Amino acid sequence: MPKLKKALLFFNPKSGQSKEDHHCNLFQNYFSENQIDLEIIQVPDDFLRIKAMIDSAISNGVDLFIAAGGDGTVSMVGTHLIGKEASLGIIPLGTGNLLAKALHIPQNIEKALALITSKNPNKAIIDTFRLNDRHFVLNISVGLSPGLMNSVHSYQKQQMGIFAYLINFIQQILGLKLHKVFIDCDQNKFSVMASEVLITNIRTAGVDPLTWSENIFLDDGIMDLLVFRAANIWDTIRVARSIIFHKEKINPLIKFFKVREYCVVETQAPMPTQADGDVIGKTPFKIEVFPNSLTIIAGDQLQ
Repeated sequence: MPKLKKALLFFNPKSGQSKEDHHCNLFQNYFSENQIDLEIIQVPDDFLRIKAMIDSAISNGVDLFIAAGGDGTVSMVGTHLIGKEASLGIIPLGTGNLLAKALHIPQNIEKALALITSKNPNKAIIDTFRLNDRHFVLNISVGLSPGLMNSVHSYQKQQMGIFAYLINFIQQILGLKLHKVFIDCDQNKFSVMASEVLITNIRTAGVDPLTWSENIFLDDGIMDLLVFRAANIWDTIRVARSIIFHKEKINPLIKFFKVREYCVVETQAPMPTQADGDVIGKTPFKIEVFPNSLTIIAGDQLQ
């Protein structure tokens, strides 16, 4: 791989572990020492402005694009690199950093920078899914999790990290209820009573070492649809036990389906929807699967 010359870094100072001045200085010093021109752009920003910046950067010979933030920042930048030859580097500054962990990207910032700028980095080509005009990399859901995402503020994530989610999760399950959900998955139409409907590209359940299933992969061209029917706190405990002991397939409270082309999710009344950790709208929604569509600089192993 030729020596890198130019890099464009999108930095989210509101991510869980971000320290604006410290990290900006760290990035500038690192790239200066490695003789790579660096431009830092703060996000979130307007969707079309980010697209225009990336398109212009590609035409001007930028070698490397970087997302410094959480999973939402990664998908915000990555959506504009879909189908392009350019690679995306990740500096994990979020609360969960689920994609970075799945791709074995170091959580240490200096080590992540070294990986991104190494001479022959490993590149993972992962699946994404499209909702309207934007691509996402991790998951989309309706039910319990959007309420959880909406209840956790940025200052809580910066102060408490993952514990902010755990505290709010306990509050959310106390008000748990079932909703009627209508699903159209690859022309297979059905309805369910569910507390959560999750379409995921990643096996982790958000907290190590919990995984939804060992048979979920980032690069298999398939999204996995999970339907949870947990009506109370005891059901939630049963679901958690199934996940911990990898017996989720035989638990009647969890149903698994495969999404190869598209999935439409509707509810009787509009309900909040989250994607990649951010509340992005309400039901109904339709996602389309885009196999092997985003190239990311990764560690040695891919989950």
